[in-house]
Amino acid sequence: MKFRSERDLLVDALGAASRVVTTRLIGATSGILLSLTGNQLVVTGTDLDLTARTTIEVVGIEDGAAVVPARLVVDAVRSLEPGAVAVEAHDETVEVSLGRARFSLRTFSVADYPRLPPISGPVTSVAALELIQGLTQVVRAAATDDARPLLTGVLFTSNEGTLRLIATDSYRLAVRDVSGVAGFTGSDLLVPARALHELQRTANQLPADAEIAVALSDAEIAFIAGVTSIASRLIDGNYPSVLQLIPASYPNQLRVAKDTFLTSLRRARLLAKDSTSSVRLTVKDRTVEIRTQSHDAGDVEDNVDADFQGDEMTIAFNPNFLIDGVEAVPGDEVVLEMSDAVRPAMVHGVDDLAFRYLLMPVRVQ
Repeated sequence: MKFRSERDLLVDALGAASRVVTTRLIGATSGILLSLTGNQLVVTGTDLDLTARTTIEVVGIEDGAAVVPARLVVDAVRSLEPGAVAVEAHDETVEVSLGRARFSLRTFSVADYPRLPPISGPVTSVAALELIQGLTQVVRAAATDDARPLLTGVLFTSNEGTLRLIATDSYRLAVRDVSGVAGFTGSDLLVPARALHELQRTANQLPADAEIAVALSDAEIAFIAGVTSIASRLIDGNYPSVLQLIPASYPNQLRVAKDTFLTSLRRARLLAKDSTSSVRLTVKDRTVEIRTQSHDAGDVEDNVDADFQGDEMTIAFNPNFLIDGVEAVPGDEVVLEMSDAVRPAMVHGVDDLAFRYLLMPVRVQ
């Protein structure tokens, strides 16, 4: 195998593949497969559950394939000067060079690389902008602890003919109804959040009017975004019935400028140095007082103008979780609805319930 490619184009393709290769893998599976046919180079990375494939145009000189060490080849190509990178594979090494710089990297056996099935199943096209905006709001609420594998996914379900996205880590719940995007299938799908993070990174490079193709098989879902496909096993299991946790109404409602609120919350987070720290909100008629207190670091107080309807109260939250929810709300203002200091609160936009973010308060002394 021998080809030349623009450095930045090759770095992007290698980076997308390397991100799905995990350090727990050994041998050929810990590498990236490069397959050249004509002027088309396919760059593949996998951890056997998640697979990223990117096809780019190169100057092909000799067809072939090689499995290169994932992290090392990305760092090597990125370290070169801008220009046309030459890549040539030999029996047990691959040479990567540009100008006077040359890397000679050990390779793995192509025969030992896992045989990955091609993307198959019925294909649906969806608007990239709508889908990615919805995922950006929801994926942040998925669990990262593999001890509860069901909660590490995002539920794709249907709501009156449109797509509904749901994620929770048991401390917060994010729900987004994606208008203009029909459900992919009649049944619910539980997609690993890790795959959706990769889809977001890939799709961010697409034009605003682009579409994403979605292919479904019995146990796998694949998203094709431009020249890159992200294929993932679905999570098997029944997602908990979380929507019943959302109260029908709230007696207390705070309406505040989003950017001003976020600035104050981020300032308060500076003193929240451990997982037990919280930010306390005291809501009054025309203001919300924001405070974080740390026994080791000190305390910070702030005061933000706001509209509040209800009874004066103090409620505390995990600052990171609250900031995540406020950041995800579209528009210039955010609404925080509360029942009391111990029951879940709701974050959403003004007159907009397409995105809802339910958050458990933190009990404080």
